Amino acid sequence: MFGNSTIRHCESLYSRQSNLIILLLFFSFSLSAQFNRNEYVEILQADELSSDQPGVQNLIGHVKLKQGSLLLNCDKARIEDKTNDFTAEGRVYMNKKDSLRIYCDRMNYIAAKKLTIFSGNVKMISDKTTLTTDLLYYENESGKVYYQNKAHIIQEKTKIWSDKGYYVAAKKMISLKSNVVVKSEDFSIMSDTLDYHTGTKVTYFHGPSRITTKTGIITCEKGYFDNIKDEAVFKKNAKVIDKTMILTADSIYRNNKTKISHAHGNVRATDTTDNVTITGEHGIFIEKGGKSLMTGKALLEQMIDGDTLFLHADTLRAVNDEKKKDKKVYAYHHVKFLKSDMQGKCDSLTYFPSDSLIRLFKNPIIWTNKSQISGEYIEILLYSNKIHELRIKKNGFIISENGPGAYDQIKGRDMVGYFENSKMSKMKVTGNGETVYFAKEKDSSYTGVNKAECSSLMILFKDNQVSRIKFYQKPDATFYPIHEVDLEKMKLKNFMWRIEEKPNSIEDLFK
Repeated sequence: MFGNSTIRHCESLYSRQSNLIILLLFFSFSLSAQFNRNEYVEILQADELSSDQPGVQNLIGHVKLKQGSLLLNCDKARIEDKTNDFTAEGRVYMNKKDSLRIYCDRMNYIAAKKLTIFSGNVKMISDKTTLTTDLLYYENESGKVYYQNKAHIIQEKTKIWSDKGYYVAAKKMISLKSNVVVKSEDFSIMSDTLDYHTGTKVTYFHGPSRITTKTGIITCEKGYFDNIKDEAVFKKNAKVIDKTMILTADSIYRNNKTKISHAHGNVRATDTTDNVTITGEHGIFIEKGGKSLMTGKALLEQMIDGDTLFLHADTLRAVNDEKKKDKKVYAYHHVKFLKSDMQGKCDSLTYFPSDSLIRLFKNPIIWTNKSQISGEYIEILLYSNKIHELRIKKNGFIISENGPGAYDQIKGRDMVGYFENSKMSKMKVTGNGETVYFAKEKDSSYTGVNKAECSSLMILFKDNQVSRIKFYQKPDATFYPIHEVDLEKMKLKNFMWRIEEKPNSIEDLFK
């Protein structure tokens, strides 16, 4: 329940974010991809040097230029001394100490705008990272590098596509925008905007984002990875999906060091294996031991007998032992539950899906049809998601309203109710059995009351009504004609009709 594999698949993506960060840092190298007009440019080679107008130099054929550690090769270059503009064309190749290589068809430096433009089959290579695009801009003064007409980036086995990309040195922020796609062997990301801050080493998601790993899918519209703190947050329609669990919340937080996750606001966890959904305002997921907690209007929903069971408690706790394939759910304090044909309340409850057993503790009480069932301890045994047995331990007491002020009653030390077709067919009472039964004619008029005591007995039901009582030993029984019956005296010891406490709607569960 609450499936920790879901949370682990968040970790699977989270632990590999460093690959994405290394890839994005590649953009910062492009800051050096410019000519500093204050430094001397050395002409290493050119087949021809000419000038078609004053103040303009044309270098033609096998042009090689050098400025500090920056080398530039091209077929043709044009330098305008007056404006300081520079143009390189034809098989342009730039090399910065072998740390940065740029290939393109044309490079323009516009001095007035302090702008360098690489165009035509642009390829930028740094270390093991390659960017290809048709048009790449570098604003020399602001230190902004960007493309606006799609680019493809490859870093070893990771690939990135986006329509737009920006790097601003002053803000230390790398941004990929519009149709961002990241693919690697272990995960893929589709996002509207992906930002990375080189100073804080935090990666941000903006807009609809979808993260796919080998174990599942994460979707959100806002979120971030913090590489230093080793934590991740997914916000705004956050959803985590794996093979057995779907988790949604306003925000999902994951600390990779402690391996603890928190989900806040409208939390909904659905176990698709057992068809169980748990909702609340705050969920805690602890990977060690497979533990989970849900608080704040915590509500469990599960299909039983073709009908939905709703169960509320102050706290819902689950333990999921994946090795033993054992799941346990604990509900404690102010437990209430509701089903179309059964309602109840108690202080605490346990549910073991593997054993198909629900246990109710501390003043448990159940209402089913016209009956009220109570005892010190109650068990509900399920079979194929249908109620199979109802076990009442110690001081069992069943009260059924037969008419105004008239109540059929069954008391005993221990009771076991057996169900057929979702209806109680018989009830076995063991120890200190007592019964009060209002007898009727066929026209539903009362004839009297049967009151009996017997150590052990069996009550048979038909259409949820007592039809016959079998006594295993000779009972101490008395029949009272209806005109002699005092309704108050017909109530057994500790009789308490608590119908006003019965929850009749989901809203009643939270009152």
